[in-house]
Amino acid sequence: MSDVVPAIDQATIAGLIEANINDYLLSYARLPGAVRHEDAESSWVAAAESGATFNSIVLARVQSTQIDRQIDAILDPFREREQPVDWHVGPGSEPAALGDALLRHGLTFIEEEPGMALDIAGMNAAITAPAELTIEPIHDEAGLRDWIDTWLFRAPDELREAHFQARRTLWLEPERPMQCFLGRWNGAPVATSMLYRGHGVAAVHHIVTRAEFRRRGIVSALTMRVLHEATQRGYHVAVLTASPDGIGSYQRIGFRSYCSVRRYAWNPPNRS
Repeated sequence: MSDVVPAIDQATIAGLIEANINDYLLSYARLPGAVRHEDAESSWVAAAESGATFNSIVLARVQSTQIDRQIDAILDPFREREQPVDWHVGPGSEPAALGDALLRHGLTFIEEEPGMALDIAGMNAAITAPAELTIEPIHDEAGLRDWIDTWLFRAPDELREAHFQARRTLWLEPERPMQCFLGRWNGAPVATSMLYRGHGVAAVHHIVTRAEFRRRGIVSALTMRVLHEATQRGYHVAVLTASPDGIGSYQRIGFRSYCSVRRYAWNPPNRS
């Protein structure tokens, strides 16, 4: 594990946050029928699955003088397939006005989240899990189904089934770079988290808590479980992007902001 990053470097951490996130999104290129594209201008994945979750433009470096033509060229594969796609604009994207140009091309602004990082050795070790909470790693299909149902607790059954079918092979392989965790409150599944290892850092993903169980310290506990797993695997730096609801918990653990990531969405005209 010679590529493991030993500590946060102010000059490179934003790039590592983005690279880890992009690596995770591009991992869906391993789904059957998916296409992965990477060149000096853009990086994206178009999966056979129809949901934007599996289709992402993760990086674009376009010239200001040709921005409209190049945006159209990057979007064309998704237009041809009539597939929705999320376009992520992070610290490596160019030019600075890319987001405004995406809006002109009919994309919708979805969210902006801070990219955060932590030297794991400096995390707030005083944070402990509630007594009612147990956290278990997911290693089989039965556990993954519980994880998907909890993560997508508001989604209809057919969407949860589609996500389970797409992820059950990728996320349960012996040498997978991700590890899912399920939080149970007195035995009932109520929260999720995931570790993703890439580019020498460990990322915290998919922290979700069922609405009726929020503000009980579950977010912090699920995050800390990922950090402990990362430490056991030899990692020293953790990264994540934070939703408005979670940022306070991450700051208490010790995460600090180093960049921001914006997400835009394009949908075919005949889809909502």
